[in-house]
Amino acid sequence: MEKNIHAHLEKHPFLAETALLHMTVAARVKEVVKPLDWELTIAEAKTMQTPLLQQKKWQQPAVEAAALALPIVLETLGDIEYPSRLVEAVAAFRTWGHKADKDTREAFFVQLLQGGGNLPELNPALLGILGWQILEALVPAKLKEHEFWQAASWRKNSCPICGRHPVLAHLRKEKEGRARFLTCDGCHTEWPFARVGCAYCGNEDLTQMHILEPEGLPAMRIDVCDACKSYIKTYNEEGQEDVYLTDWATLHLDMLGEEAGFTKKGSILLENS
Repeated sequence: MEKNIHAHLEKHPFLAETALLHMTVAARVKEVVKPLDWELTIAEAKTMQTPLLQQKKWQQPAVEAAALALPIVLETLGDIEYPSRLVEAVAAFRTWGHKADKDTREAFFVQLLQGGGNLPELNPALLGILGWQILEALVPAKLKEHEFWQAASWRKNSCPICGRHPVLAHLRKEKEGRARFLTCDGCHTEWPFARVGCAYCGNEDLTQMHILEPEGLPAMRIDVCDACKSYIKTYNEEGQEDVYLTDWATLHLDMLGEEAGFTKKGSILLENS
Protein backbone atom coordinates (compact mmCIF):
# COMPACT_ATOMS: atom_id res chain seq x y z
CA MET A 1 0.00 0.00 0.00
CA GLU A 2 2.68 2.53 1.02
CA LYS A 3 4.71 1.59 -2.06
CA ASN A 4 1.84 2.57 -4.34
CA ILE A 5 1.31 5.89 -2.57
CA HIS A 6 4.99 6.82 -2.61
CA ALA A 7 5.30 5.96 -6.30
CA HIS A 8 2.22 8.10 -6.98
CA LEU A 9 3.70 11.03 -5.07
CA GLU A 10 6.95 10.77 -7.00
CA LYS A 11 4.96 11.24 -10.20
CA HIS A 12 2.82 14.00 -8.68
CA PRO A 13 5.03 15.92 -6.21
CA PHE A 14 2.52 18.78 -6.02
CA LEU A 15 0.39 16.45 -3.87
CA ALA A 16 3.11 16.05 -1.23
CA GLU A 17 1.78 18.74 1.12
CA THR A 18 -1.75 17.33 0.92
CA ALA A 19 -0.42 13.81 1.46
CA LEU A 20 1.47 14.87 4.58
CA LEU A 21 -1.68 16.25 6.16
CA HIS A 22 -4.00 13.36 5.29
CA MET A 23 -1.60 10.48 5.89
CA THR A 24 0.01 11.79 9.07
CA VAL A 25 -3.30 12.71 10.70
CA ALA A 26 -4.79 9.36 9.67
CA ALA A 27 -1.89 7.48 11.26
CA ARG A 28 -2.24 9.42 14.54
CA VAL A 29 -5.99 8.86 14.61
CA LYS A 30 -5.63 5.10 14.14
CA GLU A 31 -3.16 4.94 17.03
CA VAL A 32 -5.76 6.40 19.38
CA VAL A 33 -9.18 5.45 17.99
CA LYS A 34 -10.21 1.80 17.76
CA PRO A 35 -13.27 0.36 15.96
CA LEU A 36 -16.50 0.03 17.89
CA ASP A 37 -17.76 -3.45 18.69
CA TRP A 38 -20.55 -3.46 16.13
CA GLU A 39 -22.36 -6.68 15.31
CA LEU A 40 -24.37 -6.23 12.13
CA THR A 41 -25.32 -9.29 10.12
CA ILE A 42 -25.95 -9.31 6.40
CA ALA A 43 -29.55 -10.34 7.14
CA GLU A 44 -30.00 -7.26 9.33
CA ALA A 45 -28.31 -5.05 6.74
CA LYS A 46 -30.74 -6.25 4.07
CA THR A 47 -33.64 -4.75 6.03
CA MET A 48 -31.98 -1.34 6.45
CA GLN A 49 -33.67 1.68 4.94
CA THR A 50 -31.45 4.30 6.60
CA PRO A 51 -27.63 4.42 6.85
CA LEU A 52 -26.28 3.14 10.17
CA LEU A 53 -24.91 6.44 11.47
CA GLN A 54 -28.18 8.18 10.69
CA GLN A 55 -29.96 5.80 13.09
CA LYS A 56 -29.89 6.84 16.75
CA LYS A 57 -29.09 3.29 17.90
CA TRP A 58 -25.77 3.38 16.01
CA GLN A 59 -25.14 7.11 15.89
CA GLN A 60 -25.19 7.83 19.62
CA PRO A 61 -22.38 5.48 20.70
CA ALA A 62 -20.29 6.56 17.70
CA VAL A 63 -20.74 10.25 18.47
CA GLU A 64 -19.94 9.70 22.15
CA ALA A 65 -16.77 7.76 21.30
CA ALA A 66 -15.71 10.38 18.75
CA ALA A 67 -16.25 13.21 21.24
CA LEU A 68 -14.12 11.44 23.85
CA ALA A 69 -11.37 10.71 21.31
CA LEU A 70 -11.14 14.20 19.81
CA PRO A 71 -9.05 15.98 22.50
CA ILE A 72 -6.78 12.95 22.81
CA VAL A 73 -6.19 12.90 19.06
CA LEU A 74 -5.61 16.66 18.99
CA GLU A 75 -2.96 16.27 21.68
CA THR A 76 -1.00 13.88 19.45
CA LEU A 77 -0.95 16.35 16.56
CA GLY A 78 1.25 18.96 18.22
CA ASP A 79 4.62 17.74 16.96
CA ILE A 80 3.77 17.41 13.26
CA GLU A 81 5.52 19.80 10.87
CA TYR A 82 2.50 21.30 9.15
CA PRO A 83 2.53 23.52 6.08
CA SER A 84 2.90 27.12 7.30
CA ARG A 85 -0.63 28.00 6.21
CA LEU A 86 -2.03 25.37 8.61
CA VAL A 87 0.06 25.95 11.74
CA GLU A 88 -2.34 28.52 13.23
CA ALA A 89 -5.37 26.51 12.13
CA VAL A 90 -4.16 23.38 13.91
CA ALA A 91 -3.33 25.37 17.06
CA ALA A 92 -6.81 26.94 17.06
CA PHE A 93 -8.45 23.53 16.63
CA ARG A 94 -6.43 22.06 19.52
CA THR A 95 -7.43 24.97 21.76
CA TRP A 96 -11.10 24.58 20.85
CA GLY A 97 -10.99 20.81 21.33
CA HIS A 98 -9.66 21.12 24.87
CA LYS A 99 -12.00 23.93 25.91
CA ALA A 100 -15.20 22.49 24.44
CA ASP A 101 -17.18 20.29 26.80
CA LYS A 102 -18.32 16.78 25.86
CA ASP A 103 -21.79 17.91 24.77
CA THR A 104 -20.31 20.53 22.44
CA ARG A 105 -17.94 17.99 20.90
CA GLU A 106 -20.78 15.51 20.45
CA ALA A 107 -22.87 18.19 18.76
CA PHE A 108 -20.00 18.82 16.34
CA PHE A 109 -19.96 15.17 15.24
CA VAL A 110 -23.76 15.04 14.91
CA GLN A 111 -23.59 18.11 12.66
CA LEU A 112 -20.80 16.49 10.66
CA LEU A 113 -23.02 13.47 10.01
CA GLN A 114 -25.83 15.80 8.94
CA GLY A 115 -23.67 17.47 6.32
CA GLY A 116 -22.43 20.41 8.38
CA GLY A 117 -19.99 20.57 11.24
CA ASN A 118 -18.27 23.79 10.27
CA LEU A 119 -17.33 26.18 13.06
CA PRO A 120 -16.80 29.82 12.04
CA GLU A 121 -13.59 30.24 14.04
CA LEU A 122 -11.90 27.09 12.72
CA ASN A 123 -10.45 25.93 9.39
CA PRO A 124 -13.26 24.01 7.60
CA ALA A 125 -10.87 21.73 5.68
CA LEU A 126 -9.11 20.65 8.86
CA LEU A 127 -12.43 20.09 10.61
CA GLY A 128 -13.63 17.86 7.80
CA ILE A 129 -10.44 15.86 7.54
CA LEU A 130 -9.93 15.20 11.24
CA GLY A 131 -13.61 14.81 12.12
CA TRP A 132 -14.23 12.24 9.42
CA GLN A 133 -11.02 10.35 10.07
CA ILE A 134 -12.12 9.85 13.67
CA LEU A 135 -15.55 8.63 12.58
CA GLU A 136 -13.99 6.34 9.97
CA ALA A 137 -11.66 4.78 12.55
CA LEU A 138 -14.67 3.84 14.68
CA VAL A 139 -16.28 1.77 11.92
CA PRO A 140 -15.23 -1.93 11.85
CA ALA A 141 -13.28 -2.77 8.69
CA LYS A 142 -15.71 -5.53 7.67
CA LEU A 143 -18.56 -3.06 7.41
CA LYS A 144 -16.61 -0.86 4.98
CA GLU A 145 -15.94 -3.65 2.48
CA HIS A 146 -17.82 -3.77 -0.81
CA GLU A 147 -18.46 -7.53 -0.47
CA PHE A 148 -20.56 -6.98 2.66
CA TRP A 149 -22.85 -4.43 1.05
CA GLN A 150 -23.05 -6.38 -2.18
CA ALA A 151 -24.34 -9.35 -0.18
CA ALA A 152 -26.70 -7.00 1.68
CA SER A 153 -28.04 -5.64 -1.65
CA TRP A 154 -27.54 -1.97 -0.69
CA ARG A 155 -27.78 -0.10 -4.00
CA LYS A 156 -28.66 3.43 -3.00
CA ASN A 157 -26.58 6.44 -4.02
CA SER A 158 -25.74 7.19 -0.39
CA CYS A 159 -23.21 5.47 1.85
CA PRO A 160 -24.78 2.64 3.91
CA ILE A 161 -22.65 3.61 6.92
CA CYS A 162 -22.80 7.40 7.14
CA GLY A 163 -25.20 8.50 4.39
CA ARG A 164 -22.81 10.69 2.37
CA HIS A 165 -22.95 10.87 -1.40
CA PRO A 166 -20.06 9.06 -3.11
CA VAL A 167 -16.89 10.87 -4.16
CA LEU A 168 -15.43 8.14 -6.40
CA ALA A 169 -16.52 5.08 -8.35
CA HIS A 170 -14.76 1.81 -9.12
CA LEU A 171 -15.43 -0.57 -12.01
CA ARG A 172 -14.56 -4.05 -10.75
CA LYS A 173 -14.23 -7.17 -12.89
CA GLU A 174 -16.90 -9.79 -12.25
CA LYS A 175 -18.06 -12.92 -14.09
CA GLU A 176 -20.64 -11.02 -16.12
CA GLY A 177 -18.25 -8.20 -17.01
CA ARG A 178 -17.78 -5.15 -14.84
CA ALA A 179 -19.79 -3.98 -11.86
CA ARG A 180 -19.72 -0.46 -10.47
CA PHE A 181 -19.09 0.34 -6.82
CA LEU A 182 -19.18 3.73 -5.13
CA THR A 183 -16.78 5.03 -2.48
CA CYS A 184 -17.52 7.37 0.42
CA ASP A 185 -15.03 10.14 1.25
CA GLY A 186 -16.18 10.23 4.87
CA CYS A 187 -15.95 6.71 6.29
CA HIS A 188 -14.41 5.19 3.12
CA THR A 189 -17.05 2.51 2.74
CA GLU A 190 -17.54 0.97 -0.71
CA TRP A 191 -20.89 -0.34 -1.96
CA PRO A 192 -22.53 -1.54 -5.22
CA PHE A 193 -24.50 0.68 -7.56
CA ALA A 194 -26.14 0.40 -10.96
CA ARG A 195 -23.62 0.04 -13.79
CA VAL A 196 -25.35 2.71 -15.88
CA GLY A 197 -26.71 6.03 -14.63
CA CYS A 198 -25.67 9.13 -12.72
CA ALA A 199 -24.59 8.35 -9.18
CA TYR A 200 -26.16 11.61 -8.00
CA CYS A 201 -29.40 12.43 -9.84
CA GLY A 202 -30.20 8.96 -11.21
CA ASN A 203 -30.28 10.08 -14.85
CA GLU A 204 -30.08 7.03 -17.16
CA ASP A 205 -30.31 8.84 -20.50
CA LEU A 206 -27.00 7.98 -22.17
CA THR A 207 -27.32 10.94 -24.50
CA GLN A 208 -26.93 13.16 -21.41
CA MET A 209 -23.88 11.34 -20.11
CA HIS A 210 -20.31 11.17 -21.37
CA ILE A 211 -16.74 10.42 -20.34
CA LEU A 212 -13.69 12.63 -19.94
CA GLU A 213 -10.39 10.77 -20.21
CA PRO A 214 -7.37 12.26 -18.39
CA GLU A 215 -4.33 12.30 -20.64
CA GLY A 216 -1.70 9.74 -19.70
CA LEU A 217 -3.80 8.07 -16.98
CA PRO A 218 -5.71 5.10 -18.44
CA ALA A 219 -6.59 3.80 -14.96
CA MET A 220 -8.93 6.74 -14.37
CA ARG A 221 -11.81 8.38 -16.19
CA ILE A 222 -14.35 11.03 -15.30
CA ASP A 223 -18.04 10.20 -15.77
CA VAL A 224 -20.12 13.34 -16.25
CA CYS A 225 -23.86 13.94 -16.24
CA ASP A 226 -25.32 16.72 -18.35
CA ALA A 227 -28.63 16.51 -16.49
CA CYS A 228 -27.31 17.62 -13.08
CA LYS A 229 -23.93 18.97 -14.25
CA SER A 230 -21.97 16.73 -11.86
CA TYR A 231 -19.03 14.39 -12.35
CA ILE A 232 -17.52 11.43 -10.56
CA LYS A 233 -13.94 10.18 -10.85
CA THR A 234 -13.90 6.49 -11.75
CA TYR A 235 -11.10 3.96 -11.28
CA ASN A 236 -11.38 1.29 -13.98
CA GLU A 237 -8.53 -1.06 -13.04
CA GLU A 238 -7.58 -3.06 -9.93
CA GLY A 239 -4.55 -3.30 -7.68
CA GLN A 240 -4.04 0.33 -6.67
CA GLU A 241 -7.25 1.05 -4.82
CA ASP A 242 -5.27 2.73 -2.03
CA VAL A 243 -4.30 5.44 -4.52
CA TYR A 244 -7.16 5.79 -6.96
CA LEU A 245 -10.00 5.37 -4.47
CA THR A 246 -8.56 8.15 -2.31
CA ASP A 247 -9.97 11.53 -3.23
CA TRP A 248 -6.99 13.65 -2.17
CA ALA A 249 -4.62 11.54 -4.31
CA THR A 250 -6.51 12.48 -7.47
CA LEU A 251 -7.26 16.14 -6.76
CA HIS A 252 -5.47 17.11 -9.97
CA LEU A 253 -8.17 15.30 -11.95
CA ASP A 254 -10.84 17.56 -10.50
CA MET A 255 -9.48 20.38 -12.63
CA LEU A 256 -10.53 18.49 -15.77
CA GLY A 257 -14.11 18.08 -14.60
CA GLU A 258 -14.41 21.60 -13.27
CA GLU A 259 -12.85 23.21 -16.36
CA ALA A 260 -15.48 21.40 -18.43
CA GLY A 261 -18.19 23.07 -16.33
CA PHE A 262 -19.16 20.21 -14.03
CA THR A 263 -19.44 20.09 -10.24
CA LYS A 264 -17.79 17.78 -7.74
CA LYS A 265 -19.87 16.14 -5.03
CA GLY A 266 -19.24 13.88 -2.05
CA SER A 267 -15.97 15.42 -0.83
CA ILE A 268 -15.54 15.87 2.93
CA LEU A 269 -14.24 19.34 2.10
CA LEU A 270 -17.60 20.29 0.62
CA GLU A 271 -20.45 21.06 3.01
CA ASN A 272 -23.76 19.26 2.42
CA SER A 273 -22.33 16.94 -0.21
